[in-house]
Amino acid sequence: MNPLTLSIAIPNRNGARFIAHTLRSLNQQDAPVRWWLEDAQSSDESLELARALVRPGDTIRCETDKGQADALNKAFAKMGGDIVGFLNSDDGLLPGTVRRVLDEFEQHPEIDMIVGGVQYIDAFGEPQQLHYGQIHSLEEILDLYTVWWKERQFVQPEVFWRRSLWDKVGTFDTRYHLAFDYDFWVRCFRAGARVRHIRQPFAEFRLHAGQKSTAASAAANELRDIVRRSLEDPSLPVDSQFRWRLRQQLDYDRYQSGQDNDPDGWRRPFWKKLLTNPGWITVPQVQQRLLTSIRQRWSRPA
Repeated sequence: MNPLTLSIAIPNRNGARFIAHTLRSLNQQDAPVRWWLEDAQSSDESLELARALVRPGDTIRCETDKGQADALNKAFAKMGGDIVGFLNSDDGLLPGTVRRVLDEFEQHPEIDMIVGGVQYIDAFGEPQQLHYGQIHSLEEILDLYTVWWKERQFVQPEVFWRRSLWDKVGTFDTRYHLAFDYDFWVRCFRAGARVRHIRQPFAEFRLHAGQKSTAASAAANELRDIVRRSLEDPSLPVDSQFRWRLRQQLDYDRYQSGQDNDPDGWRRPFWKKLLTNPGWITVPQVQQRLLTSIRQRWSRPA
């Protein structure tokens, strides 16, 4: 049997500040890994830096795209690899990652996806905190409130999966600019993906002002939209109580953000909305809001 191969896609647009570090982190691994740089016609020195580091088997392609998800879909369609993943051009793999990932997939042929950890670093490469994604089921990945936003989320560079899973689940959804990877992972769990968690940091995830993932509000809205779309599907294999509870939270968030305002921008008063949506009483923010209101009322002088 031939050994498994690993390919990494790297979407890039004007990432010259960090891209050499990213590519060196791949070139210096102690097991073979091929990379495919999908460049969106950068106007900085990205391509020159990449060409100085490209090896036989690596690929640099420069063309227009419709965003990061589209760029990755183009790369995944051509780059091959039994095992695949992607890195942003400001991140990097930690030493020993490729060897460990390939060994785990070789030793566990039943596994579709492997999740390790990430070492957050700052703009200067200084280590910050470690993170390990801890999600094991479809319900857990859909539960934004008590799982995803409670620091159990997957951070993209820590995740690797089999090409066969990609072929089964389909490409990244280009409707999403910030949460297309989350949408893909939801679909993976829905397709029955078997996940193995490894207590080893696999990658560096760089935190800096210019990165796309700092758009927290827009990213949160995309996450909510993905969950809402999932819950609207009656065939989604989740517990009915879980579905109901999550929809209450999503509906309240939609009200709070103004997304269900009237066309002229008018928002119905909270108390009237609560009367028509009594399920909101299960939402922790609503409970806190009611408790605060009661305390304020009782604290007023008679």
